[in-house]
Amino acid sequence: MFKRSLAVLLSLLMLFSVVSVAGAEEKATDPTNIYGGLVALDDANDPITFTLFVRDPGMEPAADNPVIKKIQELTGVTIDFEFLVGDLDQKIGVMTAGEDYPDAIFAGDASMKLIDAGAFIPLEDLIPKYQNLNAMYGNCIDSLKAEDGHAYELEMYGVFRGNTVVDPSPIFECGLGFYIQKAVLEDAGYKIPRTLDEYFEMIDAYLEKNPEIDGVKTSGFEILCDGWRNWALLNPAQNLLGDANDGAMFVDYKTYEPSFYQDTETAKNFYKKLNEEYRKGTIPAETLTMSYDQYISKLTTGAVLGFYDQNWNFNSAMDLLKADGKFNRTYVSVPITNEGVRDGYIEGKNPEGSLPTGLNGIGITTKCKNPERLLKFYDWLLQRDVQDYICWGEEGKDWVRTESGSKAFTPERRAQWQDSARRRDETGNTIWNYSPAWQGIYKFDGDPVTSGDSAGEYLASQSEYDQEFLKGYGIEYPAQMHSEPIVRPDYFPVWAMPLEDGSAAAIANTKVTDVTTKYDSRLVTAEDDATFEATWEEFLTEFHAIDLDALKDEITRQINLKMGL
Repeated sequence: MFKRSLAVLLSLLMLFSVVSVAGAEEKATDPTNIYGGLVALDDANDPITFTLFVRDPGMEPAADNPVIKKIQELTGVTIDFEFLVGDLDQKIGVMTAGEDYPDAIFAGDASMKLIDAGAFIPLEDLIPKYQNLNAMYGNCIDSLKAEDGHAYELEMYGVFRGNTVVDPSPIFECGLGFYIQKAVLEDAGYKIPRTLDEYFEMIDAYLEKNPEIDGVKTSGFEILCDGWRNWALLNPAQNLLGDANDGAMFVDYKTYEPSFYQDTETAKNFYKKLNEEYRKGTIPAETLTMSYDQYISKLTTGAVLGFYDQNWNFNSAMDLLKADGKFNRTYVSVPITNEGVRDGYIEGKNPEGSLPTGLNGIGITTKCKNPERLLKFYDWLLQRDVQDYICWGEEGKDWVRTESGSKAFTPERRAQWQDSARRRDETGNTIWNYSPAWQGIYKFDGDPVTSGDSAGEYLASQSEYDQEFLKGYGIEYPAQMHSEPIVRPDYFPVWAMPLEDGSAAAIANTKVTDVTTKYDSRLVTAEDDATFEATWEEFLTEFHAIDLDALKDEITRQINLKMGL
């Protein structure tokens, strides 16, 4: 009996050992936990601070932010965020003139000036030394390279082609275009406006019924044109033609031939419509002189009915409206185009991932005190356990499994996340937002990387008002108000194509922006039809005096190169 019991015990112990080893091996198969997950690095006791300049205005997280403090404790690394104050071009000019660089810089599409100035170190030979960074960028390293053959940036915000860790997530909302307040659409009987005329008819009708909202004078349509945030004035004509956010040119996806949309009848008609609405009073007189902060402040009143923008640019206003319970005063993008034109606002997600632009990431400067330490830090951040800690927190306390098997925040964590100040000061959002980070769905187990990738969290986070709003349209997600997403060609987008500083193409590109900004604002504010027509003719004369062929030829060359033509 004793021998039999001993045999059974030994068998159970062996089984337990096998299961334990199998479990350990299963966890070890997650390709990203190369440092052991959320554990201290070997040099964590050797503290170091890196300064990262960010092209966006903002505030540093609180000094007692628990997530950032934990990361500092486990890595020894502190990131000192220097957010933009004033004009970006002026800031970059000061940096390059004196070669006075922080350790790292995120400058967005303005980074070409820094690359031309020799501000960044090449990364193509360093990335392969870091397993997670290589998993993210290794199979698309050529797309990160500038014309000189070097890769200078760790691109952010995307699921990059050939990565071995994540797949694209579903699209819940359109992130670009003509936004309209949900209350306006509700009042119009849940119709979807598809042309400029229909869009402004809805706004004008609601404005007439509601000259004030919560004691604030109602604004029909706002146009932000503050520094580099000028797309609301310059870009919409390309969307009316059916394109997405491609930059200064419209590209025919069949022939890959670029052309200028700024001098088309579509552009003229767009500004003519804005001028009509300006003269009616639908568009406030002061709109074109607003600062970004004034714009966000206006949106948070809930008294603005419409505008053109990209959602990341005004999310802080949306957060405040939601925090105040003004869900009917939040906004949704609608598919406005020329009549009969298929809308193309939503960029489809290539199942294989997208190619990086090479200009929308973090560059490590020649003045960085320890590039290898910073790269190791970013490599550590890309571990699955670290990403889960930053994006989701602790299971049960911060997030739960939904009935469908997805992930969703607990009500307490959701309240924290929807408050922009608490999100900044109590979570790791700032460090995630300005570091290389995974996005999408993990290949390993199908879990969403972030709450923004989670269908479970998207649906759970909808207010009762928003649930009824979506039911009014018979849809599950706001993106379904638009046509099916369009997967963009590999050249996309034009705005990310580098132009050599001082070249004929670069000079022409600057003039295109300057001339259109100068005249488009005058077109919007023209006092009568005769003034509008005269201003349009002046614009055409000055626009066509630019060496447009130099820019077109260079864009064509780069498109052909990327498309293998």
